[in-house]
Amino acid sequence: MSYLLDPPFALGQTLGVSSLTSTEGASWVGAVKSFPDVNPITGQIRSGRTKTCIAVRNTSGVALLPKRVGKFAVAAGTALFSTVDGYSLVANDEFVGVVDEHLPSSGVAANDVFWLTVKGPTEILGALSGTAIAVGDHLVAIVAATSGATTAGRVTPMPQATLITTNGAGNNAFGVLGYAVSAGTTTGTAVLAFIDCKAS
Repeated sequence: MSYLLDPPFALGQTLGVSSLTSTEGASWVGAVKSFPDVNPITGQIRSGRTKTCIAVRNTSGVALLPKRVGKFAVAAGTALFSTVDGYSLVANDEFVGVVDEHLPSSGVAANDVFWLTVKGPTEILGALSGTAIAVGDHLVAIVAATSGATTAGRVTPMPQATLITTNGAGNNAFGVLGYAVSAGTTTGTAVLAFIDCKAS
């Protein structure tokens, strides 16, 4: 396996960059890796599938928390998929991924490099209020005031009928990050989802 495609940190870990101005880890940023859907702490096998992740740098200036939807920083070319500058805050945001669900509750520190899941199974946080999530629901990003708000980086279900009405029968997947395979309440609980983001 290529050195570039095998960064020296696993799911649930970060590269450990501590300086806010450091370019440490730049050679790993943008690397893509597939992981088995296994809890790295307990070893429990969940779905038998694999998940695709991108090693990205947190340029938001604050810690990003696990299971939240992170948005890629606006950039040209391949640099588009190398940094995350906050949580999603636009309805149906597409250039996003889910912050590594296995990170500790403190999340990933500013400027550190971490795994952002862009395809496959992952836990993802629902909206703090609104519609409960049912198994099979299509999930889309929600609106928030800022990319650091407690309401940002979360998802809500979008019914199939709404997808078709809003985006046309021939293009009914616009903004859909994936679908739920477990149910969640309207209080921001996490659901297991299979996602397939634009960066995958």
